Amino acid sequence: MADLFQTFRAKADDLLASINRSGGVRSTIESLRRQMEVADRRRTMAKVKGELKSLEKQITEMTTAVGIQAVGLHEAGKLASPELKPLCQHIVELRAALAQQQAELAKLEAQDVQEKPAAGAVCPVCGKPQPGDGTFCPYCGAAIPATEERFCTTCGAKLRPSAKFCAKCGQEVVDAP
Repeated sequence: MADLFQTFRAKADDLLASINRSGGVRSTIESLRRQMEVADRRRTMAKVKGELKSLEKQITEMTTAVGIQAVGLHEAGKLASPELKPLCQHIVELRAALAQQQAELAKLEAQDVQEKPAAGAVCPVCGKPQPGDGTFCPYCGAAIPATEERFCTTCGAKLRPSAKFCAKCGQEVVDAP
């Protein structure tokens, strides 16, 4: 048992000697303090950056609110500031262009809906409607049974499986018996 204590004491002495050789306990504590100061400074910087971002966001929101008020006054004919009138007029023109583009998109989306397959075209496995003439279901990956290709008798264009009218010439589809 005495040998165990002597071994333990020898190891502890070696550890203390090692610490003292590298500058001692005081040096180690000072090094840890410096590292803690750096970490504290970085945490403080991150906090200040977060507060700056929050303030910038508030400024942007308030600037937007002021702009909305100015445009509203311009549209009502009550804007007295000649410096703001061209800016407000430009915003009004941009709004009109936006409305025109939205209407064009709505028209294109309506055409897209008309070209989708009939409600009867569903996957035999998952039962979800199929968006086109694909070979596999985009939802579950099951193979979709092939359908016979149909062609318009008037213009020869390929027809969708459930089409009642030709998309190219508009002729009513007459299926052969």
